[in-house]
Amino acid sequence: MDTAAFPSADEQQRILNDASTAIKRSAFHMRKAIEDDNMRDALKHAAGMLAELRTSQLQPQKYYELYMLVFDQLAHLEAFFSDERGKGRSYGELYELVQHAGNVLPRLYLMVAVGCLYIKSLEASPRDVLKDLVEMCKGVQHPTRGLFLRAYLCQRAKGLLPDTGSQFEGPSSGSIQDALDFLMTNFIEMNKLWVRLQHQGSARDKEKRERERQQLQDLVGKNLTYLSQLDGLSFELYRDQVLPRVLDQITSCRDDLAQLYLMQALIQGFPDRFHLGTLEALLGVLPQLQPGVKVHSVMAALMDRLAKYASAAAAAGSDPRVIEELAAIDAFSKFKAAIASIITSQPHLAAADAVEMYTALLSYAGSVHPGVLSYVDEVLAAAQSTLGDRGPGLGGDVRAERQLVALLSVPLVKYGVSASLELKEYTPLTRLLRYSTHKELAVKIVQRVLDTSVAPPAKTATNGDPSSASPSSASPSSSASPPAVGSIISSVAQVISLFRFIAPLVADPDSPGEAGGAAELDDEDLDEEQVLVARLLHHLRSPDPDTHFHILRTAQSQLLAGGPRRLRTTLPALVFGGLALHRRLAAPQKQQQKKQKQAEEAEEAEGRKEAEEADGQGADGAEEKGAGEGEGEGAAAKDGGEKEEAEEATGAEAEVAKPTVITCEALLQFLLSAIEPLYGGPAGQPVIAMRLLLACGYAASEEAHLELLSYTFFEEAITLYDEALPDQRTRAAALYDIIGYLQRCRVFGPEHRDSLTSAVSSACMRLVSRREQCRALCAAACLWWQQTQTGAAAGAAAGADKAAAADKAEAAGDGLEAAAAEGGGGKAEAEAEEGAVAVAGVYPPVRDGAKVVALLRRAAKVAAQAKAQYGSTGRVRDAAYLGAYLELLDAAMRMWDCEVPGVDLELVQELIDRVQSDLAAGVQPDAATARRWQSTLSYITASAAQHKERYGKLKLPPAAAA
Repeated sequence: MDTAAFPSADEQQRILNDASTAIKRSAFHMRKAIEDDNMRDALKHAAGMLAELRTSQLQPQKYYELYMLVFDQLAHLEAFFSDERGKGRSYGELYELVQHAGNVLPRLYLMVAVGCLYIKSLEASPRDVLKDLVEMCKGVQHPTRGLFLRAYLCQRAKGLLPDTGSQFEGPSSGSIQDALDFLMTNFIEMNKLWVRLQHQGSARDKEKRERERQQLQDLVGKNLTYLSQLDGLSFELYRDQVLPRVLDQITSCRDDLAQLYLMQALIQGFPDRFHLGTLEALLGVLPQLQPGVKVHSVMAALMDRLAKYASAAAAAGSDPRVIEELAAIDAFSKFKAAIASIITSQPHLAAADAVEMYTALLSYAGSVHPGVLSYVDEVLAAAQSTLGDRGPGLGGDVRAERQLVALLSVPLVKYGVSASLELKEYTPLTRLLRYSTHKELAVKIVQRVLDTSVAPPAKTATNGDPSSASPSSASPSSSASPPAVGSIISSVAQVISLFRFIAPLVADPDSPGEAGGAAELDDEDLDEEQVLVARLLHHLRSPDPDTHFHILRTAQSQLLAGGPRRLRTTLPALVFGGLALHRRLAAPQKQQQKKQKQAEEAEEAEGRKEAEEADGQGADGAEEKGAGEGEGEGAAAKDGGEKEEAEEATGAEAEVAKPTVITCEALLQFLLSAIEPLYGGPAGQPVIAMRLLLACGYAASEEAHLELLSYTFFEEAITLYDEALPDQRTRAAALYDIIGYLQRCRVFGPEHRDSLTSAVSSACMRLVSRREQCRALCAAACLWWQQTQTGAAAGAAAGADKAAAADKAEAAGDGLEAAAAEGGGGKAEAEAEEGAVAVAGVYPPVRDGAKVVALLRRAAKVAAQAKAQYGSTGRVRDAAYLGAYLELLDAAMRMWDCEVPGVDLELVQELIDRVQSDLAAGVQPDAATARRWQSTLSYITASAAQHKERYGKLKLPPAAAA
């Protein structure tokens, strides 16, 4: 064995160049001798060319270059030998002739070249020639030279083996057994030479030498590839002869690189059905491998190969028994036991490698047994047992931690989030992660819940029976389900598990000082995280109202534990989830009231019908008949309408078939307490809190008809407005929100309505800008003149607004938009109700013209004060008082259109004249006010052109009239 160091790289390059030159020179003379038909000289120069391969000074990579030069030239020599046979010289003579070469290596190359032609000609028994060649090659024991010699023999003998059904098979020629013996012998000898390559050269070049060995591994693997391609290789031959000899060679070589490559070549090279029948033998050899072998990659490759085989067979329907066979041999338990055995036999096995094996096992279970959750818990429990003593962060092993995240991600992909929440062993494993890593996993879990492209997971079984849920049970035709909208978490237990899974997103780390908490994040990064949680809250709901309410309470308790900064983003989404439940609870009450009203109307119609029949008894027959037909048609039409309305109520009745414990009142009380943290302090979002209170107050009024609760919500909103909104622009916008919600509420009696409207009027006067005061007072005037909608328009408006509100609330990214959506959707519904049914506890629309006129006059007084301020200061910016008059003019025209008593032509004309006179006096309005004035005049002109008598009587400025 040559253990001397190789020459330097430059010296090796010189040796390679010299040897290449010598090979080309000898090849030239060989080809010339072939042209001259000179056998002696051709063999002499061929031997000289092959003698260059006897060098020991080149590393395998450079030796390979020499080998390829020689290999290309040997093709000319083989063609020459074929021509010689045509001239009457037998291959037997040539086979003996080339054995006279002086050196062993050239002699063996020439013997292989002639021997393969000898076999192909059928002049000799393939069995004898192949056995002779494979045994003669043992004469070269130098690792590099011997490896390439046997690689040449293996490549040239391909297609000449006595395989079953080939032309070389026969009683005297050989059988499949001889082909197996040849390839196995050559494989064993090549593997020995390949392993010995690690001992060539100096110790300091070991790493480089291992890389070169890795580049030569395919030369050894070709033998196994040719073995697997034999037509006569049956499962019995593989099980009884091939596999035992290969495994024996793998375990006996005791080389990390060789064992890893050969195991992978064995798994990837031979058919899947062979592995299925020899699974125990394959798994049994794994603990015997060297500690340095990456056993986890071998296990992963084997499990992945069988999982793909089973899935493909089941999907294609070619062999549905594959999964049954895997279940029959209990492959899962065998894999699990093998992993445990490997971990026990290798105490120093890296944690990441152990977790990788469990990840592969979990992927295998998810592919072969997609519905058996008990297998998942078994794998997670085994991983916990292996890693539990390492503590959080796995002792700082970042690679193991990443692999653990991959393990915990497998159930989410294979089984879905809803099924994963049933796993008992999932949460203990998450505690082994650092806070920051666990947060990354939590984000993946939330995104998986929100992912609308995820198809519903396969049916799961928890009894451990693989046959109860398999890939073959899923038919492509069963996909006629509604489009996926993400996962819905519909039980309290699942919600509790979910918050345990995503704990880092809703709470700070348990250990003080651990990185990643809310204190280390700025508001933007924290809000980005919490928006995911807010969106998640909309996926926590149940068809059962009581369960839904318990889910909301559970979510609230989890969110409150996360600290005030997180609540700013998540609480609004929770409140809107509660309002969605409130709409479901209030719908049956509306249906009941609607049915009661219909029954009363039916009784009144019946009474009117009987009275009309009694009055018409003295009329002639024709009149009676005509009356009867008319009444019959009317009754039929009414009955048809009642039937349609009854059918519309069916859905709501079905939903309340089960008695519901939770009431609208209790739910609204819960929402009131849920909003309180947003009033102020670190979680303070007073504007959002106020709008949430308004949305809840409106729901209490128009959906539940609870006057006191609705009053409480509006009272809290107004108090919050007074105490927590210092910015004037914000106060003005918030005041319009209050007026908008309150104007559509009809549950308040005179006392409560007077109290709220007085507070709103006072708030209008506390605005600093007189123009804003005037605008707010004009808006407040609408509180005393409520509008109604009737007929199909109301129903259509309710449906459209409700859909828009639901879309906005679903995003929950912006609490302001969500509040507006909630209020708008409910308002349209209330308007539709007003036009259809008189609901108990709801007052008729307020129509108090005197109060409207009083507020408009108060606004006019404010506008006059603004004008006086302009006259006192003369400042250009104070000319904005014209905008106040325009606000008043627009409000007066709206009330005039609504025919409010006291708002008449004289009032509108007075306001027009006042603005026009000031403009004529030289007051210069700002650009926005000027555009608005022109827009108002254009509206009046267009209205007058449409034959509206009232607008035609208005006197406009000459320019506008023209």
